[in-house]
Amino acid sequence: MPETSVEIEPKKEALKKLRAARKEQIAAAASRIKEQRLALKAIRANLKDAELTVPELAAATGLPVTEVLWYVASLKKYGEILERPKAGSYYRYRLGQLKAEEHAPGLAD
Repeated sequence: MPETSVEIEPKKEALKKLRAARKEQIAAAASRIKEQRLALKAIRANLKDAELTVPELAAATGLPVTEVLWYVASLKKYGEILERPKAGSYYRYRLGQLKAEEHAPGLAD
């Protein structure tokens, strides 16, 4: 049964009050999301034409090594970047997608 405008108004007011009360938390979350997007954009841009290690990415982006490591781990987990052979003690990474046979060897025709 559809709600009438009389029933919707109290809900709208409650949401308006909630947004006002949590204004600072909402702004802080939006700021963190923006920072994450910028960091991921910088990492992807640096890996577009080069294979880099985590320390090299950190130096190129100006982000802390620990933060770059977390981003690289998540990008690798979701297949946005590929792990390449090691350069010394560190793996190199490049932008790319896994081929079907790399996801599940033996299943691709």
